[in-house]
Amino acid sequence: MFELLFQLLVIFSIGLVIYLGGCLIIMLVLAKFPRDPISDSPDWGTIEEHRIPTVNNKLLECWVVRPNKNLAIKNGLSNKLPAIVLLHGWGRNRGRMVARAKIYGEQGYTTILFSARDHGGSDKELLGMSIIRFTQDLKACIKWWNQPVVLCGHSIGGGAALLAGAQNPQVKAIIAESPPYAFPFSLKYVYKPALKMFTPILIPGVRFATLRVFRRFRKGEYSPIDIAPKIDVPTLIIHGKHDAIFPYKYSYELNSHITNSTLWVPEDGTHFNHEYLPEYRKKVLDFLIQAI
Repeated sequence: MFELLFQLLVIFSIGLVIYLGGCLIIMLVLAKFPRDPISDSPDWGTIEEHRIPTVNNKLLECWVVRPNKNLAIKNGLSNKLPAIVLLHGWGRNRGRMVARAKIYGEQGYTTILFSARDHGGSDKELLGMSIIRFTQDLKACIKWWNQPVVLCGHSIGGGAALLAGAQNPQVKAIIAESPPYAFPFSLKYVYKPALKMFTPILIPGVRFATLRVFRRFRKGEYSPIDIAPKIDVPTLIIHGKHDAIFPYKYSYELNSHITNSTLWVPEDGTHFNHEYLPEYRKKVLDFLIQAI
């Protein structure tokens, strides 16, 4: 009897190691792929190409787009506006944020668009990316610019905007579109399109593997809901009612934990392309006028 139990224990242990090892491999593969860059580029203002230093001695491709100097005054705004730093979502690149940046640029804002590591033409990261690394890159951009900024991020970039903007004196406002609510809770939504029917089986292991990778960080450094009470600047959360990746209902709780936050849930909004909704331009520009 004892021998049988021992054999079963050995089989279970081997199975568990294979399962967790497989989940770790899945996590690392999904952290590297897929990549879906957008070829859009700015067609307004004066465009500057830069390479921004970030952690691990990596460099990030970056556009700084400076508008006509008289635009801000023409639109009734101060000519000392903070720059708008825009960060794309998973698998995309700086080109994904061009349509949004143009809205701000046409009002007289300087816009900064960069690609996170392992995206676009930025340097590669051997083990792929995570919300922590997106946040590191956004903080590197803020430090490099060394002037007041407004952060505008989409999806995981929206989560990074919340994390990077908390208690940062350079950050004057935050716009977070379709942000994740919490990690590792949100992983099941991130990986569901790739894992499909296997999601319920594999996600517990993927979560465990992710937490092992994140173990040296505090929850507030990678989970938006945990950092939310520390965000002390005006914040606008935009979350489409038909978001199929991160359910919009969680943004209500995220919004409630931020002192000076507004939530806009477009009835016909999805996870993507809020910038093409008829109300988007007015919503974000009115928010910025009140915020800064």
